[in-house]
Amino acid sequence: MLIETDVLLAAINPDDPLRPYSIKVLDEQRETDLLLSPYSLLELSLLERAGKFEIPNFERFSVDLRDLFQAKSIRPLPDKIMYHSQGRVLESRFKLTFFDSLHAAVAKVEKETLASFDKSYDKLSGSGVKRLDPRSL
Repeated sequence: MLIETDVLLAAINPDDPLRPYSIKVLDEQRETDLLLSPYSLLELSLLERAGKFEIPNFERFSVDLRDLFQAKSIRPLPDKIMYHSQGRVLESRFKLTFFDSLHAAVAKVEKETLASFDKSYDKLSGSGVKRLDPRSL
């Protein structure tokens, strides 16, 4: 299963109302490693720089994130050119945002279900991208 940035953000924010659902995804997916889109960490950094959330101590945050990845067997995927080319196709065909198109492309290329709260992925019906809404667990 590929986890998207919104699931990661909810899991690390104790005040997020979606946190219990994110934690459930991280706790229940034990038979295989959880995968993280290679664009999630970049998206997190950009969201923080844009003031969407605050990270008072980025060094401590990075250590905590590393520990979370180790504890929950979350494996960040490396960037691949196929993700970008597939992302451009999905972005133009389905009018996705830049990051949504990249996350969806990773899920499609890797043949993984995308765990995300974002309903914009639901319009990808027939594209080979499946979404799991963590609230459905």
